[in-house]
Amino acid sequence: MADSAELFGLIGVVGGAVLGAGATMLSSALQTRTAERTRRRSRAEEEMRRLIALRKSTREALAYLSDTVEGLESGRPGSRDAFTAGWQAARNAVTDAADMTTIDGFGFAQSRSSEEAMRGRLQPSRRRAWPGRRRQIPGPVQGRPGIGTSLDAVGFAVGEALRARDLGTALSPEDMRRLRELMTRAEEGRSALLTTLLDRMEDLQE
Repeated sequence: MADSAELFGLIGVVGGAVLGAGATMLSSALQTRTAERTRRRSRAEEEMRRLIALRKSTREALAYLSDTVEGLESGRPGSRDAFTAGWQAARNAVTDAADMTTIDGFGFAQSRSSEEAMRGRLQPSRRRAWPGRRRQIPGPVQGRPGIGTSLDAVGFAVGEALRARDLGTALSPEDMRRLRELMTRAEEGRSALLTTLLDRMEDLQE
């Protein structure tokens, strides 16, 4: 009888130890999964902020150029010095935001030379291919320049137009047509960029 009691007691101790160890392992596994979900959520939120910054900076840069072109058309463009300072700040914001997205595996063509380099290395991003580490912001697709180059082209043309005005040379209808054409290309470039950004933002929210 005493042996049976000792046996049952031993079984109880062993069983309790096993259950305790199992509970500890389960708790540890749950904590690990929770920590990993928290890390993934944190990374997603940080990437979302970077994408929003790129969307915002390109929108503001394009709006600044558009306002200046409209001023040229209406005969109230402002000074060239003021434009140069404002444009440099807007363009720097785009550069900074684009550079930050490299953390997430983006390739962003900031100039004609970088477009040419990326043309041979990367394909335009597609949503199905997003899990890969290298994603390209829409750039030199079908011979069209990317948003960075398009913005620079408009900025340069506007600066030259303001310089000519300061020298007393009026803009011709052809000059304005060319400016509007450059603006259209920049808007198309940003539209392609926005499509990619919104696709990724949707992925991050899933």
